[in-house]
Amino acid sequence: MEHKLIKNRFIQTSAIQQINEATIVLRHFIELSAKLLPFFNDLSKKSALLPQEQSDRNKIIEVYQNYSFDTSTSEILMESDILEIIRETFKSIEKTKPGMHSDSDKLMNVFKKKHQQLVENWHSTEMN
Repeated sequence: MEHKLIKNRFIQTSAIQQINEATIVLRHFIELSAKLLPFFNDLSKKSALLPQEQSDRNKIIEVYQNYSFDTSTSEILMESDILEIIRETFKSIEKTKPGMHSDSDKLMNVFKKKHQQLVENWHSTEMN
């Protein structure tokens, strides 16, 4: 019995590899969001979009609508609510009407701050 308990304390190599891969995918998505969300926010404030800008806006919407994720993933893997912040920021920007009040700028600031904290954490981890 005691041997079985000790054996269960260890994570199998394949599980560690899956966690590492999930973390890499999550990190990539966060970095992608750090580029797309500010651009998307700027586009949402324009009263008229050029055809290329409308195409860019549609592509960004498609990225976020097709990227299904559980927001608890970032809480588990990174001890951060960044995915929930990304989701709420995206939704706010998507609903923004030019000239109308929106919480998108406030949420963008929350996202940028959280992103910067994560980048600092990643950098610190890589230095160790």
